[in-house]
Amino acid sequence: MDKYIDNYGKYTKRVRMLYVCSLLLFVFLAVFEYVCSGKILAAIGALACGVVMFVVIRLLQKADDDFISEVVAAMSDLLDNLSELKRQQVFPENEDSLVSRLQSKVDKIIDALKLQNSRERLEHENIKGLVSDLSHQLKTPISNLRMYTDFLKNPDISDDERAKYLQVLELAVDRLTFLSESMIKVSRLESGLINLDVKSQSINDTVLQAVKDVYVSAKNADITIRYDEQVKCDIQHDRRWTAEACFNLLDNAIKYGKTGSEIVLSVRKLGLTVEISVTDENEPIGEDERTHIFERFYRGRNSGDKDGVGIGLYLSREIIEKQGGMLSVIPQKGGNKFVIVLQSR
Repeated sequence: MDKYIDNYGKYTKRVRMLYVCSLLLFVFLAVFEYVCSGKILAAIGALACGVVMFVVIRLLQKADDDFISEVVAAMSDLLDNLSELKRQQVFPENEDSLVSRLQSKVDKIIDALKLQNSRERLEHENIKGLVSDLSHQLKTPISNLRMYTDFLKNPDISDDERAKYLQVLELAVDRLTFLSESMIKVSRLESGLINLDVKSQSINDTVLQAVKDVYVSAKNADITIRYDEQVKCDIQHDRRWTAEACFNLLDNAIKYGKTGSEIVLSVRKLGLTVEISVTDENEPIGEDERTHIFERFYRGRNSGDKDGVGIGLYLSREIIEKQGGMLSVIPQKGGNKFVIVLQSR
């Protein structure tokens, strides 16, 4: 920067020297004209022309200096806007000029920085919410571990009591394990550490993989899963994570299902989309809860003492939305219908 300031100072001195030399030249020409012709009017005319030209040149130079000052001031305002991320027009945007292109570039930089700041704030809020939710979810199993560990230290407890306490500890450990595994999946998805392997493949095979994964649970709960395959097709999707989303919906339906009930899993094509639906015969989800069931760690009023931490539906929605799809719940008479919609191409 100092180099440019020094160069500008030298340039200013040279311009002033040029003015002085020009004026002296016209004075010399006037004297020369007078000496050669002996006519005072001719000499005065030559000198007057010189003075006029000098004034014109000086005015033009002053106009240039004023223009440069205005440009520098505008550049300063533009840089202030950039530092404050304030989108404000300093130079005209619709002209084909250097300053217009500069204004456009600065506006784009401001928009990009604003977007980056917005993403960072959102990520910060997500981390805060995640830590808060995780802390809340860890309290119960950790409290059980501490309490029942103290109970086991008592040498006077019976074998039946010891077995009961060990069972509670085992459940607490299972809950912590499930919670940690779920949180790892969620954090990897939210932070973008998982690269979805989206490619054209059979959606039917993906859905059937989820059915296989919940088959034992459904059989133990005496719940039937009926697969209603209305179409066979290949669509762009990640098999592993889409199967995970379907598994969570089926597992949720089994967990809160009634003995002897039926779950209908359907795959059908609707225009340019494919719809995967899971319809159960469970107690219908209330209207006031439908906007919350896909929230992280949310558990409905009917969850009671059922196993779970309220993360399955949230995880399913994240998986589907990251593939450009949608997950919703539609109230049914005597049940609920969860619907996944994915683009068929």
